[in-house]
Amino acid sequence: MGNLRWWCGPGSGAWDWTWQPYAGVWLFVALLTVAYARHLRSLPRIAGTDRRATRAQIGYFAGGVFCLWAALDWPLGPLGAGYLASIHMVQFLLTGVTAPALLLLALPAATFARLDNSRRTFAVLDALVHPLPAFFLFNIVMTVTHWPTVVDVVMGTPAGSFAVDMIWLTTGLVFWWPVICPVPSRTNFGTMHKVIYLVLNAVVIRPPFVLLLFSQFPAYRKFELAAPIPGTDALADQQFAGGLMKIGTAWLMGVGIAALIYRYHRAQSPAGVAVETPRRDAT
Repeated sequence: MGNLRWWCGPGSGAWDWTWQPYAGVWLFVALLTVAYARHLRSLPRIAGTDRRATRAQIGYFAGGVFCLWAALDWPLGPLGAGYLASIHMVQFLLTGVTAPALLLLALPAATFARLDNSRRTFAVLDALVHPLPAFFLFNIVMTVTHWPTVVDVVMGTPAGSFAVDMIWLTTGLVFWWPVICPVPSRTNFGTMHKVIYLVLNAVVIRPPFVLLLFSQFPAYRKFELAAPIPGTDALADQQFAGGLMKIGTAWLMGVGIAALIYRYHRAQSPAGVAVETPRRDAT
C-alpha cells in the first residue's frame, strides 16, 4: 500500500496500466452510500408519501455512485488529471452532468415532503435552484473550469482536482434540481419550459468548445507537457475533448428531454393519471 494516494493529480512520469488506489475516492463513495442509507432511515412517515426508496430509485443511486467512482478513480481519474484532455472531459460529463441527475432521481417522495415542510430550507432552495440562476451557474462553471489557465493552475495538485470535482458535482445538482425535483413547486416551469431549459443547454456554444476545437496549438500546458501516451497527440486529443464537450452534453440533455416527454405523456394517459404520484408530477 506504499503507493496509496488520496486523490488523483497530475502525472509525474510515463503512463502505465499499473493499478493505483485512491483512498479519498473510495472514502467519498462509501460516505455517500452511508449518507443515503441513513437519510432513508431518518425520513418520517408523511401522509400521502412513501419514505422507502423504490427499486428504481435505488438503481438510480447505484448508477450515480458508479459514475462518480468510475470518473474519479483509476484509470480515468489520473488520466484526466494529468494526461488526456478528452478523459478530463469524460470526467466532467460523468461527475457534473450524469451523476447529479441520477442522485436526484434516487430521492424518495418523503424527502421532498420534508423539505416542503421546512420553511428555512425551502427559502434557501427557492433562491438557489431557481431555473435562471441554475442555468447561468452551470454554464459559467463549465466555462471557467475548462479554461486552460484554470485547468493548468488549479488542477496542478490533488487538492485542486478534488475542488474541481466537488464544484462539478454541486453545480450539476443545482442544474438538474428544477428539472427533476418537485420542491420548490413552480407552476410556471412546467414540462415544456423544462424541455426548453435542456434544449438551450444542449445547443449553447461555450467559449472552451471553440478554443479546444479550433485552436491550432495545444491550449493546456499540463496535457501538452505530460509524458505522451503511445498513439495519442496533444492537439488531436484536445480537439476530441472539444467535440465531447458539445456532443456529449447535447446527448445527455437529449436523454433528459426524452424522459420528460415520456413522463408527460404517461401522466396524461388515463392509467397514468390514476396512479400518478407527487414524485412523477415533478417531471
